[in-house]
Amino acid sequence: MIKKIIPAAAALLALCSVSYAQSRTDRVEYQESSARNLEPQQSVMITPMIADLQLISDKIAYTEKDAFSRYPVSPAIVKLVPEFKKIALSRAARAYKADAIVGATIDVITNEAGFLEITVSGYPAKYVNFRNATEQDVNLVAKAKSVTGEENNKILENPEGQTRLQIEK
Repeated sequence: MIKKIIPAAAALLALCSVSYAQSRTDRVEYQESSARNLEPQQSVMITPMIADLQLISDKIAYTEKDAFSRYPVSPAIVKLVPEFKKIALSRAARAYKADAIVGATIDVITNEAGFLEITVSGYPAKYVNFRNATEQDVNLVAKAKSVTGEENNKILENPEGQTRLQIEK
């Protein structure tokens, strides 16, 4: 009888250790440390820098198709269009070795296959002539901000009638 109990107990112990080891493989651990939450507030003054934009080519038109070829157009995908436009703008700048695209116009269409195509048009440019801002530069920037204003920027970022969503059934 004892000869039967010892192997049974050993088997039960082995089974428990195997099931414990298996349950540990799905376990997720998370640790986080934070520091400097109670330090006194510090401030640093950074001298503003100014740079010029130099056009590096004539007007370009760059169409991005590949980045969006896995996402058929749907209402959910349309919500991602602002991020997709940033991707297309970035890829256009990279394709022309530019730091920025001046006067960028971005057109988004659905192609015949049902995927997005985003075309970026504008003038590729590089930043040149970096320098510390003078008082005259700072005054110029302040004047430019007062002319454009926040409300005008909101209108320019999302003009009415420029976005069209057509759902076909």
